[in-house]
Amino acid sequence: MKKLLWGLVGVVAAVVWMQVAQTQAQGSMAKSSAYMEYSAQAFEEASNQKRVLFFAASWCPTCRAADRDINAKLGEIPQGLVIFKTDYDKETTLKSKYGIVRQHTFVWVDAKGNALKKWSGGNLAEIVTNTR
Repeated sequence: MKKLLWGLVGVVAAVVWMQVAQTQAQGSMAKSSAYMEYSAQAFEEASNQKRVLFFAASWCPTCRAADRDINAKLGEIPQGLVIFKTDYDKETTLKSKYGIVRQHTFVWVDAKGNALKKWSGGNLAEIVTNTR
């Protein structure tokens, strides 16, 4: 009975540890209202700000590097700028609307949803420069 109880405690501890690790990995983005996962609702709610769609793929090494750079510099995102990390593989309608043909592409969008500028590659510094 003791072995079964200790085994159960071990399983529960492992599950809790995995949830904590996942929360910490996602924590930086969750804490920022300037860098967030794309959702149509959040995108629409930010229409009075500068909005940039970052088409990123989980399998893309340069997308992961840009994501790390943005998360490391959240405090450097200018007031009034919101960057939406947009799933390259799932957001096919948005890809079609903005003519996105490769991951690690950024689109600066106006209040009506029209593309103002589009570029491929870069990090937070390029986003800031391209949205001035």
